[in-house]
Amino acid sequence: MENNPISQALILKEFSAIAEATPSNDITQEDERTRKRLQKVAKNYIRVGDNYFKIVFRPDKEGKPFKDYLKLNKGTLIDDHTHGIIKYISKFDDFCMVASHTNYKQVINGFYNEYSELTHKPKEGNCDTILSVVKHVFGEHYFDFAIDYLQLLYTNPYQRLPILLLESQEKNTGKSTFANIVYKIFQDNAIKIGNNDLQSDFNSVWVKRLAIIVDETSLEKKGITQMLKRFSTETGKVTVNEKNKAQSEVDFFGKFIFISNEEGKALFIERNDPRWAVFKVPTFAERGIKDDPLIDEKLEAEIPAFLHFLTQRSLKYKRESRMFFAPIVYQTAQLQLYYNNSISKTAQYIKKLVVDTFELFPNVEVLKFGIVDIIEELKNELRNVEREKVRESIEKELGFKPQDRTHYTLYSRRLAEKNPQYYPTKNTENKVHYKFTRFDSETWKSTNDTF
Repeated sequence: MENNPISQALILKEFSAIAEATPSNDITQEDERTRKRLQKVAKNYIRVGDNYFKIVFRPDKEGKPFKDYLKLNKGTLIDDHTHGIIKYISKFDDFCMVASHTNYKQVINGFYNEYSELTHKPKEGNCDTILSVVKHVFGEHYFDFAIDYLQLLYTNPYQRLPILLLESQEKNTGKSTFANIVYKIFQDNAIKIGNNDLQSDFNSVWVKRLAIIVDETSLEKKGITQMLKRFSTETGKVTVNEKNKAQSEVDFFGKFIFISNEEGKALFIERNDPRWAVFKVPTFAERGIKDDPLIDEKLEAEIPAFLHFLTQRSLKYKRESRMFFAPIVYQTAQLQLYYNNSISKTAQYIKKLVVDTFELFPNVEVLKFGIVDIIEELKNELRNVEREKVRESIEKELGFKPQDRTHYTLYSRRLAEKNPQYYPTKNTENKVHYKFTRFDSETWKSTNDTF
């Protein structure tokens, strides 16, 4: 059968018929279609070093997609798309993270940039809606600070900036609207997370982002504050912890923006810590602003014009600290409220003693107390308090320095409350003491509702 010339002739005739029925240009077209299909699909994948990744858009906590990289086995790729796809996948030496909005590059010296390019491009136009929201949230006095903050975020993403905390017990204030503006501008480079995400051991979801927006903030643990302080002033690399993956390091340049309904207690802020910029946001109704059901669409449409506005204006403030701004630029009564809440009970009682005493003696402008005087005045509130604790509270927490020994008049709240006719004898005391002014008292009263 093998050498039968008739059989061989029949086989040759059959193959000839198949060849005639399938022209060579059809095969070429089929190969071309496959090639184009694989090239198109391959754009969804990259090879970094020896590993393959699929570029995906993972839903965040609100269901909105953000760019991410899903590691794949080479075998899975071949199973899904045939071996032919491998040669069309772009290859890079490793990942890098280089943030830029004005000179963005996806590939830098053979490294694949994980920072995402913004789709918004600056374009001259109207951005009044965005500007009005910023002015409403921060107020007239802090408007330039807020615009400078956003300008630096866009033009100089590596500049360290204060941690923003926007808070109000009321709803419909614009806190979240401002957060959405930042989120929409910086797209995949911004993320919204919750308290649990920030407290988790795994930080990979947010540690590589420029704008880290924490909603419904209630984080009073000192450990969290210490972590935030460290990250906000970080200039080197930080550890990235990702579940079921080896630790890695990345240059941290993130900026934290906190949104909270917990006025005065959303975070533990230590006294005189310059890293924080805290603002109480009024309701739209308080400012006579009506609800706009189309505000989100307007904000989105105005982003190119707003970016153009940011690139054309000059900064109002010059760099004066590692957080860029001089702390006085963003000092607010709301921040003072946190400072007040961060001090010890002893310091709080001393402040109340001073405030109460000035109210009992309205014509007095300066009060002087020695440590023994204060212990005696507060013996009902602070039982068995030690001299050193009183000294520490006055000097370290309240920032007052001891005055040299001299004669002074002691105005006693304790005696005045017992006897309405009481008035102190002049210059009966002669000891090292601390001096408090009426201005100190008025300042404490203006930033603490309990006084």
